[in-house]
Amino acid sequence: MSETWLKHRDELVGGWRCVSYGVYDREGPDAKLISKPHGDNPLGRSYVSRNGYLAAHLAAPDRITQFDKDSKTPWAKRSDAEIANVARGLSMYCGYMELSEDDKGLLWKTKVEIASDPTRVGGYQTRRVEYVEENGKHFKIVRPVDPILFEDGSQGWPVLKWERVETA
Repeated sequence: MSETWLKHRDELVGGWRCVSYGVYDREGPDAKLISKPHGDNPLGRSYVSRNGYLAAHLAAPDRITQFDKDSKTPWAKRSDAEIANVARGLSMYCGYMELSEDDKGLLWKTKVEIASDPTRVGGYQTRRVEYVEENGKHFKIVRPVDPILFEDGSQGWPVLKWERVETA
């Protein structure tokens, strides 16, 4: 465990619920919101263990809720189109994280073991993280260090806000 991890561990460990997920046209205070990929009520959960293991899951709620939950057809027998629709709304990965600090704040880097996007496996997911308290609640603001690329070739800078729902 690094000194940085030990210093900030209690702020980061536990269970978290995504309360907002916005994509901006640039980084910084002048950034303009260009999309909410998972709507006004994103469906996301993450857990960070005391030893630095991260499991993060995001799902587009509209892709999950449109399913006929009373259907007798098992998931494995659903059509490729149904499965692809749900899969394109999922983003999940897990692995041990390393925490460091620089002049911009905290940086976490997760060595990806399993992911919904197979190109992430074996690589790293790097995020800036900021811990804040608001009205007695604990939040972390997470920003990937690299912009995301959209299908049309444009890019955006995601900002995810997570509320702590469980301590570890």
